[in-house]
Amino acid sequence: MTHPQALQQPWTFHVRSDIVVIGQNPEMADVDNPQGHQHGLLWYVQGYDTYGNTRELAVLSSNDPEAAAHTLAARLNTRMVKLGKPPVGFALWPQGRPIYGSEAYVDYGQAADLALERQEDDEARNGGYF
Repeated sequence: MTHPQALQQPWTFHVRSDIVVIGQNPEMADVDNPQGHQHGLLWYVQGYDTYGNTRELAVLSSNDPEAAAHTLAARLNTRMVKLGKPPVGFALWPQGRPIYGSEAYVDYGQAADLALERQEDDEARNGGYF
């Protein structure tokens, strides 16, 4: 939902990670993990503007994705300071969730979170089905 002009303002880059499913092993299945999912970390370089919009790029092609993400974030911050431009292709980076409490979150991120909560409540009331 980022406005196109938002890409022209200064962005700051940092690193974040998410726990994701990286595989499945039925022998590892139990009550808390019935499909036997195996989990790992996915590292991202996340850019954010002063309004609270975010865009993120997953770092996949490295032996040490955490270090690669930190290096890339530092280089992108240097590029913003020296050139005043986001990275080439930045408009193609997937949009992330607005930063909690930011103007972007108040304008449209909070509504998305509330809709997700309502959907989860409906699923819980319907026995896990929506």
